Amino acid sequence: MQDERSYTSQKIGLWCNFVFVGLTAVGWLGIAHFILPAHANLTADQTKQWYTRDHHWGVIVGCTMFYIAAGLLTPGSIAFGIMLSKIEGRHPLWSFTTAVCGVFISLIIFFNCCAWIVAAYRPETGADVIQAWNDWAWFAFLLGWIYLTIEMVATGIVELQDARSQPMIPRWLTWYTFAGAVTIFFAAGPAFAKSGPFAYHGLLAFYVPVVIWGSYIALTTWFMLQELERERTAGAVGTPLPEPVAIG
Repeated sequence: MQDERSYTSQKIGLWCNFVFVGLTAVGWLGIAHFILPAHANLTADQTKQWYTRDHHWGVIVGCTMFYIAAGLLTPGSIAFGIMLSKIEGRHPLWSFTTAVCGVFISLIIFFNCCAWIVAAYRPETGADVIQAWNDWAWFAFLLGWIYLTIEMVATGIVELQDARSQPMIPRWLTWYTFAGAVTIFFAAGPAFAKSGPFAYHGLLAFYVPVVIWGSYIALTTWFMLQELERERTAGAVGTPLPEPVAIG
């Protein structure tokens, strides 16, 4: 009975990641229209129009969905940490790091959503104030790349310790995770550019990191769910993996 409850809890936690990805795509990218956000090189008046006229209710509703999704990322991130700790064993530093960084990202998203909603909230607010809130939200969102990089590196470190013939996470995804952790450094670009690929609406600073982030969460969750099902079948849910591990 205890193993069954553990299985159910871990499965719910992992599924929270899928819900997060779905709500983010529908709410933030779709309804809030951040798939094509206000460009960093818009004037203050143009930015105000984007928030208060063109996408007023879309931003409010879509970002509401996004911060709800961020709340669900918390148990999802902790579920990542639990699954990884079964590989790492005692004193699972990197597994805890993965979980904690995920929680930090959840908080970052919450505050970003508050700022974007503030930018759309009062149409009578001055254009310079709205532009400042928009800039702050984007910098807080994208410059948080450091936490995602640390999370992905920590995840990969633990995955490499799984020396079983059928590891929890396939090696190709582990190396993708490491490559993605390096590539999302492009999200540091908005501090130095208002136009082009490194602006906060640009290909390298925004679209590439978001795709890497979403695919990392979705693919890692999928394989962890498969591992959890194998554990359940073997009757070992919630216990450390039985085979010795080694970096390789």
